[in-house]
Amino acid sequence: MIEFGQLMADLPSFQNQGALQVNNVIPLGRGYKSFPQFKELTATALTGPCVGLHSQLSASGTTNYAGDATKLYQMNSSIVFIDKSKGGGYSNTTTEGSRDFWSFCQFGSRIVATNGSDNIQSFVEGTSSAFADLVAIKAKYVATIRDFVFAGYTTESSTTYSNRVKWSGINDPTTFTVSQTTMSDFQDLPDTGSIMGVVGGESFGVIFTERAIWRADFVGTPLIFQFSKVADNLGAFAPRSIVSYGSDIFFLAQDGFYRITNGAQIQPIGKGKIDDFFFNDLSSNFEGICSAIDPNNSIAVWAYRGSGASGVSSINNKLVVFNYATGNWSTCSGQDLEFIDTASQVAFTTLESLDVLGSIDDLPKPLDSYFYSEGLLGLAGVSSAHKFGKFLGGSMTATVDTTEFEGAEGKRSTLINCRPIVDANGENTTITVTPLRRSSQADSVTTGSAVSLKASGDCPLRSNSRYHRLRVIVSGNFTNMSGVDIDARPEGRR
Repeated sequence: MIEFGQLMADLPSFQNQGALQVNNVIPLGRGYKSFPQFKELTATALTGPCVGLHSQLSASGTTNYAGDATKLYQMNSSIVFIDKSKGGGYSNTTTEGSRDFWSFCQFGSRIVATNGSDNIQSFVEGTSSAFADLVAIKAKYVATIRDFVFAGYTTESSTTYSNRVKWSGINDPTTFTVSQTTMSDFQDLPDTGSIMGVVGGESFGVIFTERAIWRADFVGTPLIFQFSKVADNLGAFAPRSIVSYGSDIFFLAQDGFYRITNGAQIQPIGKGKIDDFFFNDLSSNFEGICSAIDPNNSIAVWAYRGSGASGVSSINNKLVVFNYATGNWSTCSGQDLEFIDTASQVAFTTLESLDVLGSIDDLPKPLDSYFYSEGLLGLAGVSSAHKFGKFLGGSMTATVDTTEFEGAEGKRSTLINCRPIVDANGENTTITVTPLRRSSQADSVTTGSAVSLKASGDCPLRSNSRYHRLRVIVSGNFTNMSGVDIDARPEGRR
């Protein structure tokens, strides 16, 4: 069997040991499993394009929040986003590209939100009826580090400090007045450009600038926090490309994708695999690159606007997917999303409530699966229609190529049969195999005709050349796909 290798789109095609195309699937240690379709869950749209999404955890459950240019919303039990903006809404002064994005963090029962152009906002669950100014400070980024709320890229008394982080009093996010008693203070990070993001943590925080990465460790008075540079000349390319899970942080730098472990160990994760492909495919909407974690599938996901996009320039049409447990990548296309993040959902308690996900026959999981439980955090997003949804539908149409190979070593060969190894559990699934061939590495690739799977499990072929590749396309629900068995007949050397 020729196994489907991991995605290595940046390497030469012949004997790649991987694949040049792995689309609309989730990478595993060996092979791939299906990627569920995005399904809108809200019937009511936000007023405008989504520029922020957040899930708040509490003793009573999980609540989703969202923001557009002028409003902040809280989701109710009917999966409707209710306007919870402060009186007069928000200014949307377009401080970043064409939009102001919201950054959120949680401090106990309090949700803190900021967009860089309005005062930092606060909403206390169970107490507040609407968001209100937390303090008279503006910031682009917020995060909770230990017992403090951190604000990054601040504006104070009409003066903007693009390289400043400022933190609240200990266990008191309502005060940002510098004081040794409350331990509120600030730090300017010199000579490395503007702050691009702040990642919180129980033991330490990580601050990204354009050209460096800093670690903030609590040391108590008089310094309160000690800042050390863990990477120089390496920073974040896009603020919302920074996403964390457990002890790991994943982000996009100017030269590709990276992982930081325990706030210190930095590892490139896209070299020779997807970095060049991504930057070659990235077309516009740089400030709109956004990311999320799907803990159900151990993947980090980035949404971006790539080749083939049409319509509104702020819509992302593609995803790149990294399995942080195996180190393997895949891509997804055909998307139409304004924003992605990790978020929860209400429970689907009846068959009727599942109608929003499509036909029951097309659902990827059994009806009693935890997959449809209340509060389950997973990959979520907002569509181009400004409606919240999650990736809970049936399998997306998957396309996976084999590596380029010789059917007979050192000779031309004719591929006469292919048996794709795809586990579809007897469901109504369509599988085709398309041969790709060329006689020389200097030749362009010729794409043959797609052949449908027969009842025997075979796809009869007649593809004659020196170098071969096989493209397997699976439409409909399936569990996993691992490779192909082939029959090849050696030909002459010419």
